[in-house]
Amino acid sequence: MRTPRILVLQLKRLGDLILTTPAIRSLRSAYPASQITLVVDSASRDLLPGIQGLDDAWIYNRREPFGFWHKLAFRNFDLCLDFTCNDRSALIAFLSKAQRRFAFSSVGRKYHRAWIYNQLVTSSVRDQHTIDHYLQLAYAAGAPANYREAEVRLPAGLEASARSLRAELGVRNSYFVVHPGTARSEKFWLPERWAEVIQHLMTRLNATPLLTGGDSEGEAKHLRQILGLMRSPEKVVNVAGRIDFLLTSALIRNACFFVGVDTAAAHIASAFRVPQVVLFGPTNPFHWHPRHPLRVVVRASAPEWEQSLSPHEKGAPMSQLSTATVIDAIEAVLGRAASNVA
Repeated sequence: MRTPRILVLQLKRLGDLILTTPAIRSLRSAYPASQITLVVDSASRDLLPGIQGLDDAWIYNRREPFGFWHKLAFRNFDLCLDFTCNDRSALIAFLSKAQRRFAFSSVGRKYHRAWIYNQLVTSSVRDQHTIDHYLQLAYAAGAPANYREAEVRLPAGLEASARSLRAELGVRNSYFVVHPGTARSEKFWLPERWAEVIQHLMTRLNATPLLTGGDSEGEAKHLRQILGLMRSPEKVVNVAGRIDFLLTSALIRNACFFVGVDTAAAHIASAFRVPQVVLFGPTNPFHWHPRHPLRVVVRASAPEWEQSLSPHEKGAPMSQLSTATVIDAIEAVLGRAASNVA
């Protein structure tokens, strides 16, 4: 009897891939002898060594798609779970030749997608956390509810690379990670407020600030503005755009604190249970917030961080988020961390 083959499609952003990890692990639990293949967009390839429960991973590169389609044409799958639900993933699901093809019922809004799937799962992304939404697809395929939080396992040897990098950068003591940038410029917080928060953490933690981020010019400019407003910019270590996301993840894992905007780095900090504060503006934190105990989310749409989250909350410009609110949230997390140690 042939080993069952499962195809998992997650072609969205890196953050979505991280939040799909509980569903992948649940599938592995349900089908321990199966061959699970994950398909991701080329922008997410760096994280693949950290995803558990896989037998194979395929990378879809829009600029060089021929090799991918050729590989797909010669492989037959039994199950296909499409977490992406766009035109490209629908075509992949169709060509997978899987007898059971799962997608969310929202694909029914477009007939040219809906007919491809034979098992549509009703799940509202508006009314639940993204992790729970993705898990609904795994549950429909027979997976148990064993895993509820994102988890990334970094490959052996990466920790040594991270230590070597810190030594090279002169980071020999405790450090905290600041991740101010993202692909969406509307999530940028004001540089002068970032500078004040970094200065506060330097004094409060007696630790080195480590700036992480992508390699886009927009992020680089944003970081230059922040550093230009620091009283002691020479004490800040900036690795943004210089290392890949997997090595960035290793640095985040060993940080004493994380503060950043709503982006994939914040999900990594959550996966490693790093004490953290995450800043939200245009997006609703109800769907994306970290869920471990040592975290607080602050958002521009609410004057105080203590307020409960709502699935119907509207976003607001990041400029409405005050420095005092972020610092108060940082102090709240540090207080919880101290209580846990005690």
